[in-house]
Amino acid sequence: MPDGDKHYHDYFGTTSTVLEHNHDYKGCTSYAIPYGTSHIHYYSGYTSIDKGHKHYVNGYTGPAIRTKDGHIHRMDGKTSYDKDHYHNYNNCTTKQIYN
Repeated sequence: MPDGDKHYHDYFGTTSTVLEHNHDYKGCTSYAIPYGTSHIHYYSGYTSIDKGHKHYVNGYTGPAIRTKDGHIHRMDGKTSYDKDHYHNYNNCTTKQIYN
């Protein structure tokens, strides 16, 4: 794997607004998973509670995007469908964190 060392990323963001509300989400990814000449990470968790409900968020990041301090990953998708709707989310992880 190009980045060799065992690492993960934190992430946080806010979903799209649907039915006059949105949700915050945050967490940390799995360790790196080899993917072609790069790697990806798995993530999963729940959003904040708003309007009496929350949503599940999970998926795989995109491949590593080089930065001057290391790398980050894109995250985008849809939350789980709850209370007759879902939310979109789109953000990047923080830079890598080594154990």
